[in-house]
Amino acid sequence: MSGTRAPKHSRPKPERPIASEILPGVFVGGWDDATSFHGQRVCVLDELPDEAAPADEHVPIYDAGAGGPIRPNLERIVRIVDEARGRNEPVLLFCGHGVRRSPLAGAWYLHRHDRIPLDAAYDRLREVRPGIEHVRKWAKHWDVLTEGKGASS
Repeated sequence: MSGTRAPKHSRPKPERPIASEILPGVFVGGWDDATSFHGQRVCVLDELPDEAAPADEHVPIYDAGAGGPIRPNLERIVRIVDEARGRNEPVLLFCGHGVRRSPLAGAWYLHRHDRIPLDAAYDRLREVRPGIEHVRKWAKHWDVLTEGKGASS
């Protein structure tokens, strides 16, 4: 006898997080979601890792060196999502874990598409994906999103 005992009750494995639908056909998620997603997949990580990315496009939306979002690339995300929706193709915006960058991309899309304040967009995202972090909690220069036309916070 080895001295180890089998546990009386095995704990169920937590379910793998799944992409969250923020609008019909528009999803926010993480890397694992992208591997099985059928539709347009847009990686918003700063840099792609060495392994093959499960992405159709890579659009970095955050400049770690500058500490802030890349607003022109967020506008590019809006165009990509609009084009995919125009083709009736689902689209996934994804990053590593679906907590910071992809929610930023999704919130920006909601902000621009539905013409709502960015904070309200984050509130809507949090309804379907509770663990997200608002950009102002992790980006040093998040205020670039509130500068200029059409970017009310």
